[in-house]
Amino acid sequence: MIEKRKYFRLPFEEHVEVLCQKGSFRGKFRDIGLGGVYIYSSDAKPDLYEEVALVFILKETEPPIKVFMKGKVIRTDDVGFALRLTSINEQSFEHIKKYFYYNLESLTKAEAEINRFLHDIHPLPRMIKLLNFFHIKAEIMPYILDRALLYRPQQPFKLSSGKESPYYLDCRKITLFGPTFKMIGRLFWEALRDYQIEGIAGMSLGADPIVCATLSEALEEGVNLEGLLIRKEPKKYGTERQIEGNFYPGMPIALVEDVVTTGGSLLKAIDACKKEGLRIINVLSLIDREEGGKEKLRVEGYDLYAFFTLSEIISAFHKHSQEL
Repeated sequence: MIEKRKYFRLPFEEHVEVLCQKGSFRGKFRDIGLGGVYIYSSDAKPDLYEEVALVFILKETEPPIKVFMKGKVIRTDDVGFALRLTSINEQSFEHIKKYFYYNLESLTKAEAEINRFLHDIHPLPRMIKLLNFFHIKAEIMPYILDRALLYRPQQPFKLSSGKESPYYLDCRKITLFGPTFKMIGRLFWEALRDYQIEGIAGMSLGADPIVCATLSEALEEGVNLEGLLIRKEPKKYGTERQIEGNFYPGMPIALVEDVVTTGGSLLKAIDACKKEGLRIINVLSLIDREEGGKEKLRVEGYDLYAFFTLSEIISAFHKHSQEL
């Protein structure tokens, strides 16, 4: 089974009090990480996607410390549920941080884990990242409107899903254009730089320029990543591989795409990665056409992050048309 966690987990068998909309009940941790936890609870469970509060005792400190945190339910099963952490107070975070320093075998690994968590949950790094996204997106949007977006209301385009639409996005006109090639690389690398990935993968041909642009931006910061290009079908000769590039089973990667419609192309790419045992840490797309792809990926256990949506682009297009 492919490993999708961004964070390491440590065994942690302690009782925890869970406070949710249904009331409060006791469960037991199976493991704990800065990104999330799994709690055994056969008697009661919170609802899927509900945010709950956790209270437990960290016994490995002297004296024992009571820890408070909140998390969002991302999965339930017959014996328990998994949470993604959404907030933790400063005092509790300091104690959890020390727990990771003491229990992870590598100090470097512990520091990387903590820095990654801070960028995910701390308001200042998150604000800086969002401002960077906003700035780069503002630079890219005029090129999307001028080069990539085609509008043909009298003769709608046929999409890969079989549906027809007056709007079509030819993203190669921006992913294969020098100035926007670099901007798009910056955008994807800004989203990925805080994660411990070793490669960038994408389905050919649409994602190929994005893979290369992101590798280039990472290299400018001294980060050497592998680029992986995924064929629609395995090659019929030579290595007979479906994924081109240097990789190994268990390698942590990000999966990228230019446009997501129904999610079919990304699901094929995910299947190819699973066969090779790759660990997909992130799934990113330049544009989401908002036609069910994000939801289909979520069913498979993957959260899609798209920098632009079709509705956002259409809104900007009509606003720009009115100003002319």
